[in-house]
Amino acid sequence: MSDAIEVRDATPGDAATIVEFQLRMALESEGLTLDRPTLEAGVGAVFTDPNKGRYLIATRREGEHTTVVGCLLTLPEWSDWRNGRVLWIHSVYVVPEARGAGVYRRMYRHLQAEVEA
Repeated sequence: MSDAIEVRDATPGDAATIVEFQLRMALESEGLTLDRPTLEAGVGAVFTDPNKGRYLIATRREGEHTTVVGCLLTLPEWSDWRNGRVLWIHSVYVVPEARGAGVYRRMYRHLQAEVEA
């Protein structure tokens, strides 16, 4: 299945999906019910100001149909130790039916290739 997984930059059109994924993640991992309007504003802020972070979206193609199966947020930080930028990976979510199929690995490798380039 991992061969059918593609990774791309999220667009503002993905915001509703990202919000839904983050609501699910908070409930699954921490038992928290997040405030939707606050979360919507927070996700939107990333698209308004790319210095805040960047979302990646993982999709799975099955025939003519493409489904979003995961996302993550990277946050940049300056490292004086490395004299360079470091990317922190946050807000990872993979839909339950795609877990164990290499979705996160594909997103990580996508980032790794960008950093190495």
